Amino acid sequence: MAVSDRVFGLVIVGGGPGGLASLLAAHKMGHLEDLLSAGVAVVEMADHLGAGSIGRYAINSDSGGRTFVDCLDGNHPSELTELRAHPLTRKLAAAGDGPVALADAGRFLSLVGEAVERMMRSHPASAVLTRHEALCAHQINDGWQLETRDLETGAVRKIKARHLIVASGAHQPLQRMASEQVGARSLSERCGDRLLQSGDVLTAAGLARVQGMLTGKAEPRVAIIGGSTSAAAVAHALLNRLPQVSFGTDGVTLLHRRPLRIYYPDRQSALAESYAEWTEEDVCQISGRVFRFAGFRLDSRELIMQARRIGDRPPEPRLRLHHLRQDDDEAGRIIDAADVVIAALGYRPRAMPLFDHSGAAIELFSHTGPQAPMVDGHCRLLDASGTPLPHIFGIGLAAGFVPRGRLGGEASFRGQANGLWLWQHDVGALIVNAVLEDAQPPQPKPDVMLSAVQAFFKAALPLPAPIG
Repeated sequence: MAVSDRVFGLVIVGGGPGGLASLLAAHKMGHLEDLLSAGVAVVEMADHLGAGSIGRYAINSDSGGRTFVDCLDGNHPSELTELRAHPLTRKLAAAGDGPVALADAGRFLSLVGEAVERMMRSHPASAVLTRHEALCAHQINDGWQLETRDLETGAVRKIKARHLIVASGAHQPLQRMASEQVGARSLSERCGDRLLQSGDVLTAAGLARVQGMLTGKAEPRVAIIGGSTSAAAVAHALLNRLPQVSFGTDGVTLLHRRPLRIYYPDRQSALAESYAEWTEEDVCQISGRVFRFAGFRLDSRELIMQARRIGDRPPEPRLRLHHLRQDDDEAGRIIDAADVVIAALGYRPRAMPLFDHSGAAIELFSHTGPQAPMVDGHCRLLDASGTPLPHIFGIGLAAGFVPRGRLGGEASFRGQANGLWLWQHDVGALIVNAVLEDAQPPQPKPDVMLSAVQAFFKAALPLPAPIG
């Protein structure tokens, strides 16, 4: 049966790390066969599923190597579990909690994507559409109709789905640099050709470009604007991956608005290094980790701790930290004196156009502001009023998901949780459960008296301890 003649239980737009996360979560849960049997299609612009853009970055991960390979574990043998013996899997696993090169992570995710693609293509209820672009989606009765274009032939297909997952990645909008003000002028106007985006800088070509802009400078200076993981990663890359550039004291300045938080595995470890910039609101009550989501990790963590001289680290005199304030004249002087200015102002989700039953465009909540999330706490896409749209989910970089409750995380966290492990486990499981529950036939309502008795005994029993 042709793809356009079927109604899939789930269509995933984007076959990168975010798009595959729910399938990998289903694999971990032992429900991948159930999900595929309900009918799954993946629409991906690249030739293959898996890596997305992660392998293009010339830096290390901010997650331990072991977290990448954890997605292969499952209760039943499969093409995924067989990858545990692959040399690249062993290499990442050997890193344990330490960082790995994102180039290696990208190659590993390509292997995972190839395995998932083979499993899907061999399943009669599923389909993989590589080299296809998702154009838009229209609401229909009990689901969505997705329009796709074959990038080779130009043919347009319409695919019906009970559920959609939008995992089409993120970008750094150019207009953000035009709207960001330093003094009375925008970054774009103030910096001109000196201004670069962090996502471009962190590639091999981007670092080579920065090196070319700084080579021959007697006292090279770079200003990085932002307080995110990306900003710290840029600082680390500049100081460690540009062999022909010699930065002097304060050669790199990180200008940040948010406090620079440090991750610790537990309270005792933080106190042992006299790090006391936290309260119980900053501790994950499931895992006991301090700044579990807001804190810097691995290479970025060590660099910021050096710059702040936390835990008896040796100082890093080449890096200066500047906390941005209102009407900050010093920030203007730092930026004007810099040979290169790098904006690390965050990412925004890519979302294809959506239309309601009448054909009217649906504005998303993520369009209402530069920090507005695309999804709610159940990964459901939100319209402009903040109301969840039916049968459509979002996942991946910049989707805006914030874990709460049984998913853990510190109560004080206000950013985005963009972790591959989290997507492949708890976040992906949220979507899998919602899709599979909707695919089940309605169950008869239990007897009212029996429900009351069950509720009584349930209330009387002690609750199980949380897993973390």
